[in-house]
Amino acid sequence: MNLRFYVNNAMIATLYVILVYVFAFMSFEAIQFRLAEALLIVFLFNKRTMSGLLIGTFIANYLLSPIGLVDAFVGTSATLIALLLMQLVQSLWMKLLMPGIVNGIIIGLMLTLLYALPFVEMMFWVFLGETVVMFIVGYPFYLTLKKNTLFQELIDF
Repeated sequence: MNLRFYVNNAMIATLYVILVYVFAFMSFEAIQFRLAEALLIVFLFNKRTMSGLLIGTFIANYLLSPIGLVDAFVGTSATLIALLLMQLVQSLWMKLLMPGIVNGIIIGLMLTLLYALPFVEMMFWVFLGETVVMFIVGYPFYLTLKKNTLFQELIDF
């Protein structure tokens, strides 16, 4: 592990937390559009960014979620599973769908258990919000980063 690994992951985690903080009003509960999730795109360029993404998710959920520590562990676990599945599937479209599918199920279940809400409805709303972010924000972000040679150099750590 080199210094660039730690610095880049610290920056990713910090950026994730800042985005959740700025957009906290739409980052939690059943109908959520967590713009910070678009940062999962950087994982497609370098798998070593997983640390920063998971740390950022944990800190943001712990500090900002109305559910606190439960959301920190459950949400971070969902992000870990989503990233692992993004690594396994081949199609870019499926990679972009994985966070929506995983969070829809896991966060939908968490909300159902904590708030006694209907599971299918919670799963649908979380899936929808996550998928909208990944395709409307994440996909253009991916295309922009893919063309950016400076980013390619910076992300190669």
